[in-house]
Amino acid sequence: MLVAINHSSNMRVLPTIILSLLAAGAVTLASFLAVDGNLARITGWYRFEPGMPLFSKENTSQLNDVCWMRIRDLHDEIVCAKDAHGAWWIIRPFKDRLAPAVSDAIFSFTENARLVDTLPLNNITRNNMREFGVETSPHTITLKRPDGKDSLTLVAQYTLGSTSPWLADTGDGATLLPTTYLRTDFYGRDKRIHVVSGNILHIFKDGLEALRDPSLLRFDARQLLHITITKENEQECSVLKLDRISAEAPWAVTAPVITGGDEEKVAELVQHLQNLKAIKVEDSVDVTLPEHPVYRIKLEGTWGATPHELLVYESFSREGDTQKYRYATVNDRPVVFTIPAEPRVQHTGSYARLIKSICELPVLPRKAMAQVRMNQQKVSFSQLPLELHELRSMKFADLDVKDVSRFSLRSTQGNGVVRMLLIPGDDESKVADTWMFATAGTRYNKAETNTVARFLQGMSNIPVEEVVADAPPGADMSHLLAQYGLNAPDYILSILPRPCVLRATLFGHDLPMVKDRSPRTFLLRRFTDHRTGQRAWFGAEIGSNSIYRLSTRFTRMLSLRAEKWKERNLFHFPVSAVRRITLDYQQAQMVLNYEYMGETWSGTLKGEDITPRINPHRASYYLRRLQDMKVAQWLDSADEDALRALRNPAFRIRIDLETTDYSDAENTVIEQDSTVDVINDTPEGMLQEQGDDADILRSLATLERKTKAETRTLLIAPAAYDTDKPFFYGKLEETGQLFIIHYEDAQALAGDFLDM
Repeated sequence: MLVAINHSSNMRVLPTIILSLLAAGAVTLASFLAVDGNLARITGWYRFEPGMPLFSKENTSQLNDVCWMRIRDLHDEIVCAKDAHGAWWIIRPFKDRLAPAVSDAIFSFTENARLVDTLPLNNITRNNMREFGVETSPHTITLKRPDGKDSLTLVAQYTLGSTSPWLADTGDGATLLPTTYLRTDFYGRDKRIHVVSGNILHIFKDGLEALRDPSLLRFDARQLLHITITKENEQECSVLKLDRISAEAPWAVTAPVITGGDEEKVAELVQHLQNLKAIKVEDSVDVTLPEHPVYRIKLEGTWGATPHELLVYESFSREGDTQKYRYATVNDRPVVFTIPAEPRVQHTGSYARLIKSICELPVLPRKAMAQVRMNQQKVSFSQLPLELHELRSMKFADLDVKDVSRFSLRSTQGNGVVRMLLIPGDDESKVADTWMFATAGTRYNKAETNTVARFLQGMSNIPVEEVVADAPPGADMSHLLAQYGLNAPDYILSILPRPCVLRATLFGHDLPMVKDRSPRTFLLRRFTDHRTGQRAWFGAEIGSNSIYRLSTRFTRMLSLRAEKWKERNLFHFPVSAVRRITLDYQQAQMVLNYEYMGETWSGTLKGEDITPRINPHRASYYLRRLQDMKVAQWLDSADEDALRALRNPAFRIRIDLETTDYSDAENTVIEQDSTVDVINDTPEGMLQEQGDDADILRSLATLERKTKAETRTLLIAPAAYDTDKPFFYGKLEETGQLFIIHYEDAQALAGDFLDM
């Protein structure tokens, strides 16, 4: 009876045990599926097919969460971790930054690798394992991510072997990719060898230690605002500072002197700092550094409060190696770098160099070829421009020509002065900017735009032959100015920038705000250099700390004569005012009468009517050619050569005009000396303006005006014909102004109006 009861009880317990085991298996299976959604992690066998990804989408979607990575080869191992800013750091065997190219290559390969083929496990495969490299030269990569429970879970793991001889098609029918032998135990104890698309073996060619970031400094050049270069030696410590207020603003040297920076040289320094790479990276505990660095380079910018600081020590050489090296450290990496101190000298025969250069020459456009060579060039420390004379601007006045609104050139030896005023144009109305000029005691007249532009362009680019003296910031410059005669300069040039017009919204109203900008004043003097005993031009800017010896290429443009600046247009008259043109040429007088409203011409030649023979198109073209005529050069009114030639002019041109008489409108026109202060020579005086232009124009428009007759008479005489470029002298008889015109222009003035 009891036996029967026990047997029945055992029969009930057995199904319970089986069900419990099945439930535990299901829970385990669900756990594995929750990890990567792949049953192959349990079975140990994954059904790979050509074209399938090496890892499932569930795994590759987790690559952004990977924070731990291990890379192994036969001899070494490095372990890496990702910081809060997304940068990868090697944490074993010693801490250092991993080269970004390495992490990018590994994650790109892991995400994009596709199966090309799978080799069967047979005796042939096992006997040729060295060819596949997964056991003889392996590189095993393991990637993990947080699991939310203070531990890590596996995302991907594989062993790279050798490069396979096949190429993989990307699917577009044109692009082929290299392939790699690979083995992965991510899916269990799978020993098969796969061929996958992609190849990153080149990043391991120099060993795992070469995976450290060789770049000493990593920063965004657009965020860089301050550069401080400190040079120390046994005698002294010098500090060179460069600053800018924004990425668009120019660089300026602020110590040990205050001057402009050479934009190209500063850009070269920044580029070289970014390209400076170590040839060896060592743990700081394994290297004994000198007590003090020779150079300390600090970079500050908008990337944060912590600057990048580079310390470079004295150069050294190794036994049996003529190459010079330097140790260097940075403040954000606990390692010591070895960098080349000087460019390596290539000891190669001439024929070998020629063959090498021909073989390496890429077939590229010139610009692209230059970029390739620049990117391949290795930077040594000696190639960094770190001295004041290398980084300072060697321009006397680094001006923005478009920013100048007024300037004046004055002489301290007399009352000579030339003032220039810019009348802005309007792009929408297609009205060009106009420059006006005035000399001492005269009103403003139209200046020759090209002459003013050449002057300002020359001023902005005037080369400095030598910086002869520097004073520290805030020092008294009077002694240095007197030493080079600049306390009594030959010329004083004052330049006023355009006002910076800003707008602001205040209580709902749009209000203009004009922010004053300080004028710049330059002193110029031709003086005997006390060092060489030679005469040279010297210059200084008021407020700066430097004295410059200048090139004479610009100083030839310094002139106070009105003829230098005057507009080169010969006449100023509207076509509508022309009534008659008279030409006296070889004692044959031609008179042409013009009617503007009907654009008709009539005339006489030697007193005979030639109206039917006048070609109106030629005559109208001649009139407009005469209106637009420009002189090659204005001459002084007492030029003896011109006056001698014009005693017997080759021909004479007289233009009779009928213009509007504004002589009775003086009470409505603001006099020039009340609109612009022409007496005050200071830059501040150049800004004093008064008057209401709208009222003036309204008053002038409502008055009826009389007309008056005016005459313009032009005399033309040839100069010497034995020169390579013959020219003609000319004279405006009413004003006595003398000038030179080109030979071709003089020929055009003779005119050809008649049909044969």
